[in-house]
Amino acid sequence: MKHLTLSSMVAGLLILQVSIGTAQVGINTTSPRTTLEVGGSTLISDDLEIGIIKSMNDFDASTFLIQDIDNKIRALDVSNPTGAALGYIQEYVIVNANLDWVLNFDTQIDANDFDLISISAYYDTELALTSNLDKFSMPYTAAFVQNGTWRIIADFPAAQNLNTNQVGTWIITTLIFSKDLSKQLGVIEVPMNNQSINSAVTPIID
Repeated sequence: MKHLTLSSMVAGLLILQVSIGTAQVGINTTSPRTTLEVGGSTLISDDLEIGIIKSMNDFDASTFLIQDIDNKIRALDVSNPTGAALGYIQEYVIVNANLDWVLNFDTQIDANDFDLISISAYYDTELALTSNLDKFSMPYTAAFVQNGTWRIIADFPAAQNLNTNQVGTWIITTLIFSKDLSKQLGVIEVPMNNQSINSAVTPIID
């Protein structure tokens, strides 16, 4: 009887092996959609549990999973103030420049590792035009690379402090991306052929 029971168990295992190899298998589901589908939560280890993905709330801290060059999965926790992130928002408060003129502010951010974009600029001091008094001046700010680091320029062209003794302040907000966590598409040269209208040969993203 024991020999018969063992034989039955072996036969059952063989049948299960054939079923797994030739059909779709479902656990807690009667209609598996792939080779193996598990209905409900799955506990792989004490540290990783796979279940139903719930919608995030505004107050929830988000975490991303990143695959590194060694094919290891790492957690990217943006709530960690010292950890890496997909992007950074940094505000610079630049005080007492030469009137409203910031020619070259060195952020010391390595241009080989990061991309930096100046997304807004505000100057808090009243200005007066220095020429063309019937015109107006728009604020100008940009980020550029010099000697391997990101720099910022800011100015109101053809304008300066109304009171030249007043100390003005620029508030410049930047957006910084890590090149490790963003796709670098390279440089595209666009010859305009002395025209004002042109089109890309192919889209970079479609």
